[in-house]
Amino acid sequence: MKALKAVLVVLGLLCVLTSAPAVFAPWSAVTAFLGLFGLQAPPDHPAVLYGLRVGSLAFALIGIFFLVLATDPLRYRPMLVLAVWGLFLTGGVALVTGRLTHMQPFWYLGDVVSCFLAAVLILAFWPKQAAPPASQ
Repeated sequence: MKALKAVLVVLGLLCVLTSAPAVFAPWSAVTAFLGLFGLQAPPDHPAVLYGLRVGSLAFALIGIFFLVLATDPLRYRPMLVLAVWGLFLTGGVALVTGRLTHMQPFWYLGDVVSCFLAAVLILAFWPKQAAPPASQ
């Protein structure tokens, strides 16, 4: 159980720490970051900024979700099922979208590999015992 909790904590912290800064980062920092990967700056349009901020906040909240799961994986076992499916789905969508949009593999493969690896690690350390019955 300790290994599963550790995986969930690391996953949660990575989601929060890599996503939360983009919620508040100035546009110049966003474009500079993308430039590090050889990507053009996205259009300076309110819809792009809105999507970046809301999407980043959603991923930070997903990180908090993983941190909550880490507190008691047996109790939250049904949510672990959702987490595993979500990770596999996100990795698959990242792979297909990255290829269809002709992005450089370096850019999207990090998401693909990390999502699939996280899902596999959760399954590898999956709790063997059933969740305790809910108290009435």
